[in-house]
Amino acid sequence: MKRKAAFGLISLAACACTALSTTAWATEGGSDTIGEGAEAFFAGALPPAGLYGLLYYTHYFASRFNDSHGNSSVPGFKLNADVLIPRLIWMSNLSLLGGRYGAYAVLPMEHLVLDMGGASFDRTNLGDLIVSPALIAWGDGSLRTVAALEFVLPTGQYDVNSPLNTGKHYYTVRPIFGISWFPTPGLEMSAKVTYSFNTINTATDYHSGQLFHFDYGASYAVTTKARVGIAGYFVKQTTDDTQHGVSVNGDGFRGQVFAVGPGFRYEFAKCSIDVRVVKEFFVKNRPSGEAVWARAVIPF
Repeated sequence: MKRKAAFGLISLAACACTALSTTAWATEGGSDTIGEGAEAFFAGALPPAGLYGLLYYTHYFASRFNDSHGNSSVPGFKLNADVLIPRLIWMSNLSLLGGRYGAYAVLPMEHLVLDMGGASFDRTNLGDLIVSPALIAWGDGSLRTVAALEFVLPTGQYDVNSPLNTGKHYYTVRPIFGISWFPTPGLEMSAKVTYSFNTINTATDYHSGQLFHFDYGASYAVTTKARVGIAGYFVKQTTDDTQHGVSVNGDGFRGQVFAVGPGFRYEFAKCSIDVRVVKEFFVKNRPSGEAVWARAVIPF
């Protein structure tokens, strides 16, 4: 693949369904730092050696918060999140475990508006910093893979008495695997899989459960520069939320969501841009809504 096209990413800290409150909602606040939906096309194809800048934007809107049975559970609930996410990634020619070594860092800037129970809250601030000092990319043909270990650091704004925060106030360790397959000319199929281990929020003694997640995407080149396709994500909480050592709500309040929608990608002379729109289904213990994702990739 050409330098401008062969670029997939691992993850980012966009909290599209970001922190709502310290009330017991699946993964504290009903959110996470995965940035589900951020990656789709070319998720496992990393670029040649060099320094790259990426800029993500997402708008997320949810008009309901679902309970364990998928029913709306919070009266008057509305969430709008506009998140701008700059990302810096470095790829080297250093060989490690048969692949190429790299690293990246991500820091989201978030504007959140939450309505619930007749009250309204507004917050604009930085989110939590994500760093990966260990990224390895393999392959340069029809099959590309990448693995990384990233760390979410609680650097974002957090006030235990605030109903709306852009930071989580706990650490996360997240192994990641990405794959891109090019079975025929013009066709690309990709996925990114992550698993999140969270520490306890010491301000609330709330321990958010572990999360399995994958982004997926498939695209086809309709011209030499333009692609159309389908993309989405799936998140499933695999262990209980606990507070003071007890399962939240008696059942662990485990979150779940599946999303799907169309996508478009265009390659310019020195950068590429893709846009995706997805709708969420089968949502449990999380906000339920729709998201727009846009991403620009710019080599320095």
